[in-house]
Amino acid sequence: MFKYFFITTLLLFTVSPSFAEIILSENIRPKVKSLVNPNIQRLEIPPTPNNMKLPEFGQRVIGWGTGPEGAEARLNNITRTDVETLKSQAVTLEMIQTWQKFYENETQRNAGNPTASFRAQLMKKIAGFW
Repeated sequence: MFKYFFITTLLLFTVSPSFAEIILSENIRPKVKSLVNPNIQRLEIPPTPNNMKLPEFGQRVIGWGTGPEGAEARLNNITRTDVETLKSQAVTLEMIQTWQKFYENETQRNAGNPTASFRAQLMKKIAGFW
């Protein structure tokens, strides 16, 4: 009988802290409400020159860096000369316009993506220099 009581007590002491941890974690880390609008469909990823990987295209070819700061910096310093360089790297106006539409859609679809707006503006500016 003592053995049964001892095992039961041991199990209770082991299980109780686990439930307490679950309750505490739910209170400390509440569920975050998504900022994605489910009524706006995400567009397909646009093409890149010679099917290069997106990070290479964005950071090396377009030069938009990372995050909103990088995209805003590139928006503020892109020149007509830079656009001529883009043309020599197999970037087409159609690609730029498709990327602009993609990021404009992304700005509307996902309010939690501050980079999308700067990239959309950057693509619009590049198209204007074309």
